[in-house]
Amino acid sequence: MITRQIEMRKIAYVHDAPDHAPIETRWKVPRFLASRGFTDMVIADQFTGAQNLLLENADEGIARVTLSQLDERIHDCLNAGLRPWVMQDLFTLSADFPHPSEGTRGCACSSEVWDAYTENTLALLARFPDLEGLIFRFGESFTSPHTWAIAHNPLACTCARCEEAGSVGIVQKFVENLGTIVCDFGDRHCILRLWDLGDDGIHANFGRQADALSTWNNDERFMVSVKHTQTDYWRHQPWNSTIDMLGPPRLVELQCEREYEFVGMVPNWLGELWANGPGECGERGETGMANLRPPHWAGLIILPRGGGWARPLASDELWAEMNVHAAVALGDEPTRDPNDILEEWMQSVGFASESPGVTADLALLLEASSDLVLNLRYLRTYQALTEQLWMPSENWFRDDTFVPGACAIIANAVTEAGVADDLRQERALTTALAERHLDGAELAFTDGQPLGEHPKAAFVLDSYRFAHRFAEWTEALWNELLAAAPLDREAARAMIEARLAADPLPPLRVLD
Repeated sequence: MITRQIEMRKIAYVHDAPDHAPIETRWKVPRFLASRGFTDMVIADQFTGAQNLLLENADEGIARVTLSQLDERIHDCLNAGLRPWVMQDLFTLSADFPHPSEGTRGCACSSEVWDAYTENTLALLARFPDLEGLIFRFGESFTSPHTWAIAHNPLACTCARCEEAGSVGIVQKFVENLGTIVCDFGDRHCILRLWDLGDDGIHANFGRQADALSTWNNDERFMVSVKHTQTDYWRHQPWNSTIDMLGPPRLVELQCEREYEFVGMVPNWLGELWANGPGECGERGETGMANLRPPHWAGLIILPRGGGWARPLASDELWAEMNVHAAVALGDEPTRDPNDILEEWMQSVGFASESPGVTADLALLLEASSDLVLNLRYLRTYQALTEQLWMPSENWFRDDTFVPGACAIIANAVTEAGVADDLRQERALTTALAERHLDGAELAFTDGQPLGEHPKAAFVLDSYRFAHRFAEWTEALWNELLAAAPLDREAARAMIEARLAADPLPPLRVLD
């Protein structure tokens, strides 16, 4: 059976962080999402554990309360004209489920596992008949939110059958079985997030992914999604080469508060990158949604807030909103000029001054914020040595943390290669760049300036001041690290901790 997509889906998903309270945000409010152009939303993910609530050994009191909350979320979704989805990790099973051995938990080749998962999944769909469908993620398993259920990573199974099948064979079973369970038996839509990001993963490997999806039965209610990047949400990432593959309807995932790039604390305009491809990879005008998108494009999964491992860091959602506006606009019209989209957003938030020159200068400043973040967060000198795709610049800074082991590796490598002075100069130039951006923001938003009375003026100035402070602070840090090279992780940790103690840079800290 083949069903046709009626429209381009724009699915909102606020990604709460593990071990932190849920993000309180308007991007979880269905009517607000609908007003911003979304068509669907994720009402519960793996941190809710919706499937767990219908297991035989579930705590009745907890299950009753949470199921009632989900009923309310679905009701609110439908009243706002949005289609509700539940997201779950493969596989989450009852803690009582028997396994032959520790290494075979969540085995994708086990008929017993699939029988149990089928029963549980169909029970969920029967309990919530108004769900649009289910979204499944694999390759990483967070701890179950409930003591009676355990999350297993099927790619970690060590049984002989899984070893023989490999990751491609295991994903083939996902495609075949989930299509049958959710689409055929459950008569709903299904999205499989292709999140197998490792060296032998399928996320951006055209050949392996084509093999993995070969068991698709041509039912277009079964869809897949991939990130727009080759690996994770970093820069120095080519456009995912599998985006224009034939096969199941395909969604592209966009993160608006980049988890490795200050999580919404500083402006980080992504519209140009999403539209025309990453310039630092030499792809501008060749990739991006304007130039390379799925032949059967089902839509976007947009993360307005969240992602990563930190609690919410930004005191305002302004910069997230800027990128959400771009994502929704490009979903509607992928060839649209991103500069026009940015100017439209500026108008919507009152950033259009009565002075055309001020408005034009501010637009240029925001357009350039992507390059500011590229310079603040990534190290060109080290990238030239390593050409890293996975964890570019060794992930020396992420979320709200400095990573001391990564800092030691970089300091030692550039020193050994004889380019330590290049890195010193690079960081000095980054500080100068951040100062120019701060000057530009102050010309528009300080008291007495055209936008000085804007309600967001203080946040805008704080954002640019933090960016400049980060640049100055890390310039001094890298000078110290390079002067001490060669050094090990503990020495780097001690130096970073000493700097933070003497000159705090809240909310930043050292990775535990």
